[in-house]
Amino acid sequence: MKLYLAPLHGVTNRVFRKAYFDHFSGFDAAIAPFVLAVNNDQLGDKHFKDLLEGKDEKVPLIPQLLGNEPVSFVKSAQYLYKLGYREVNWNLGCPFPMVANKKRGSGLLSHPELIRKVLDAACAQNEIRISVKMRLGRANPDEIMNLMPMLNEYPLSKVIIHPRIGTQMYKGEVDLDGFERAAKACAHEVMYNGDIKDLGTFLKLRERFPQIREWMIGRWALVNPFLAKDIAEGKPTTKGAERLRETGIFHTGLYGAYREVLYGPAHLLDKMKEIWTYLGQGFPGRGKAIEAIRRAKTLEAYERATAEIFGTEVSIPPIFSER
Repeated sequence: MKLYLAPLHGVTNRVFRKAYFDHFSGFDAAIAPFVLAVNNDQLGDKHFKDLLEGKDEKVPLIPQLLGNEPVSFVKSAQYLYKLGYREVNWNLGCPFPMVANKKRGSGLLSHPELIRKVLDAACAQNEIRISVKMRLGRANPDEIMNLMPMLNEYPLSKVIIHPRIGTQMYKGEVDLDGFERAAKACAHEVMYNGDIKDLGTFLKLRERFPQIREWMIGRWALVNPFLAKDIAEGKPTTKGAERLRETGIFHTGLYGAYREVLYGPAHLLDKMKEIWTYLGQGFPGRGKAIEAIRRAKTLEAYERATAEIFGTEVSIPPIFSER
């Protein structure tokens, strides 16, 4: 069994991954948030800056490309190969309208002719392996079944399936029957991704899909940073005060890492508030403090709110001092 950290755009970047994997275990690999596939004029380290050191990260990293143009995809994949990567994941699942409406992400699932053109070009080069991450469809869950015979023609390393349609975003229940149909029709290794909220949920999914050997966890690994370790060991691994203490240490490390790379208090506050949209769900009894984090307009107010949760102060360097 292997566990993968899912890509969360704007969240699971290099800074977050380092802090997270320095403190929590259980994941065997991670897929990076998507980078737009670009042509020769735009290729360069600046465009792929989040991936420059990825091959040396504590947990193996797989880059992800977003795009629908064959030449740009191949050129970007070749650049990633030069950076040391040997696999690239193609995003066919992003549900956000600003992406899908441009026939990217899940918006490509109703355009098999475009998918074929990209795969023809991508799989013609033998340097880097290709995997795909997809949903059941953009607006119709049968779209994946129409695509599967075509996907089976190509030497893909794996197919990652999130069993919702794109227009659902992350709402509603996952369609396990739809996943089962797609997995049975797929000739490649299939990875499951979607709403693995806790150990109990995972055990039920594994019982239903014993043939699945690879699993991906996204936002719930941020809600409960110990989830992957619990799943890997098959039991709750950290409880109560120890769990709170270790999460607090992680938070302090992440806060310190972001303040080294982000410009100014406002940027830092916005980033940490984004993290707390996930992390805060793991503190159901601390609603008042979570709301104080959301409303904080200064780092001092933010620190007071987090100190109420973790019982520790978080210092800030002089450059950000508001006192």
